[in-house]
Amino acid sequence: MKVRSIMLAVCVCVYSETQANEDHALNRVWSRLADLMGEFGSVESAEFSPDSRFIVTGSKYDNTVRVFRTVDGVMQWRTPLPAEIERVAWTAEGTQVVSVSEDHFMRVIDGDSGRIEKEIRHGNGMDSLALSHDGRLMAVGEEMIGDSTGAPTEKQTPVVLYDTRTWEEVRRVDQRATANEISFSPDDTRFVVVGGQYMKLWETKTGRLIHTQKVFVDAEGAGLSRFICAKMSPDGQYIVVGASYGWLYFFHADSGKYIRRINKTGQKIETVEWTKDSKYVLSAGKGNVIDFIAARHAVNRSLSNGSVPISMRIPLTDQIEYMHFNSTGALLTTAHQDGTVQLWTYMSDNPGINQRSHQRLTREQSRQFGQ
Repeated sequence: MKVRSIMLAVCVCVYSETQANEDHALNRVWSRLADLMGEFGSVESAEFSPDSRFIVTGSKYDNTVRVFRTVDGVMQWRTPLPAEIERVAWTAEGTQVVSVSEDHFMRVIDGDSGRIEKEIRHGNGMDSLALSHDGRLMAVGEEMIGDSTGAPTEKQTPVVLYDTRTWEEVRRVDQRATANEISFSPDDTRFVVVGGQYMKLWETKTGRLIHTQKVFVDAEGAGLSRFICAKMSPDGQYIVVGASYGWLYFFHADSGKYIRRINKTGQKIETVEWTKDSKYVLSAGKGNVIDFIAARHAVNRSLSNGSVPISMRIPLTDQIEYMHFNSTGALLTTAHQDGTVQLWTYMSDNPGINQRSHQRLTREQSRQFGQ
């Protein structure tokens, strides 16, 4: 009864708090089947190409990498693999796609044809994949087998950094827990890895461990809470980490030091993302909603959990596994447990964003046509 009452209190506060009156919007454009099992399947990952023209997906049950054209959702190619695909990503030039799977293989795939160009075997299945902002490094994180808590063991669970030009190993760090998600700082000097009970912040150049944070235990008998996902903010100030039972943790990105945590759904957070201006953090998962929360409210420790307003809540028909903004922040793609990948347009509340976009386009066209 103690556990049930605690979780109920978390859920009730969601519907009793006020929603912030901020002028931004998320609109769905299209939805496409990216796992042929449909509701019995799941799309684990979806990511825009660097030029935003394509979206790559990886599926859990029909074990297929697919590339869709962003403008209309038409599938360009598909590459079946032997096992569940946990994460997919593009290289910086958009010429290659990388996938990691439960069969212990990282695969480098031609971005135009879907032909597998290289396979690299790891010691365990892999859960995470992240490209550095300069495009030079691809980080791959393994999962810990036989340890559901993510507690440290003698068995190494490395995060490996590869040179994207040669696909040779550059460096590895021993996470000693499942590496469920990896995120680089904007200047690529640090990267954060989360999974199991641990969030660890690493120095990219040396592999030095900067900071370790263990997940909080909230109630005896509730089951161990776990860190699930993480993203560094584009302005380099914060790390947001999503966890089980609906918790969002916030940390300083330079030191990894804890700031605070909030809870808006009471449901497992599968994925987090930032708007490109770092004004809002998005969270989604088993709660069947995408929540936007203003960063200034989320890190304000003078506000109680119930006083932190939800800036925008988008209802969904099914749970989300992953979401990703394109390079401009105007488009969002989401990967769903019902086997679909979806495209959204995001309209920011930043009044100067359209003007800057038009000015940039004008400069590019002037250079291209010599005007």
